[in-house]
Amino acid sequence: MDLPISNSDSSLEWSRCLAACVGTLGIGALLLFIFLIAVDPYDGGKFGLLGIDGVDDRNSFTAVASRARDTNFDSAIIGNSTAMLLDPVGLSQATGLRFVQLSVVGGTPAEELAVLDFFLRNHQRVGALVVVADPFWCVHAETEPPRPFPYWLYGKSSLAYAAHLFSWPALEHAFQRLSIGLGWRKRNNPTGVFKIEDMWPAGFREINRPLVPPPAATIAGRDIFPDVSLLDDVIRKLPANIAVVLAVPPTFYTTIPQPGSGAALEKQACNAALNRIVAGRPHSNFINYRLDNAMTRDRANFADFIHYRPDLATRMSEGIAASIELGNAARIDF
Repeated sequence: MDLPISNSDSSLEWSRCLAACVGTLGIGALLLFIFLIAVDPYDGGKFGLLGIDGVDDRNSFTAVASRARDTNFDSAIIGNSTAMLLDPVGLSQATGLRFVQLSVVGGTPAEELAVLDFFLRNHQRVGALVVVADPFWCVHAETEPPRPFPYWLYGKSSLAYAAHLFSWPALEHAFQRLSIGLGWRKRNNPTGVFKIEDMWPAGFREINRPLVPPPAATIAGRDIFPDVSLLDDVIRKLPANIAVVLAVPPTFYTTIPQPGSGAALEKQACNAALNRIVAGRPHSNFINYRLDNAMTRDRANFADFIHYRPDLATRMSEGIAASIELGNAARIDF
């Protein structure tokens, strides 16, 4: 005769089943975490036990970290998409240094400073820094837009980095990295070089007008640029033998403020603040490429109002290389 199952027996069975499920999930999560730690999905250098080099990542927010800590390079190009056509290979050949392209699409000064700090922390020896300062650097008050930029990837905390590994993007990047290690897929170009055809189609499009920062509330406030001051703090701490070139990128001539206008005075004040950062520094220079001349009047030299094409990028690189050699005595043919 079958005996009835008591409520206590049923509860015990459910407790055992629940414990087994929780235990299985816990062990699975632990194994997944160990896998992510071993692979280091973003090649950020805080973890990684498998010796895999590089990433296959099209998102510049995360892809830059792998290049920024690569000690095969000693010099860097920092900026947003207005700096991406500066060729690190060409600059390396012209200067004898080893440049890497670390520009972030749509990058703000705060994000670019985070990348710069990460690069400096990962390099005991630095040859030169090139910072391309677009109008976002010229705001008088910090107005950082809400963006999903991974500051945790470029920060110092391993705990913050680890906390972001339990995500679908991290898991996807982990399998991409594992595929690189197994030879199944190629890593991104380690120099970070960009090709114009990968970024913008042929022809000129009337889009992407440059930012016009709000004017200062007072005359005294015209010389206050918080992001430029933060950059100044970074550069002042660097050894004098590190060359620093600050460059204002060109824009199509119709977007350049009219001489004598309030916008032109604001632009002059920002340029002066940037110039003060490198004034007197050996092998360093400030170059303003935002000029009204024959090259910036030629639509063939631009993809849109702010993104220039290779001919202008080559001219800029020549001026940057000359500045690294001769400082502010360099001849800038632009």
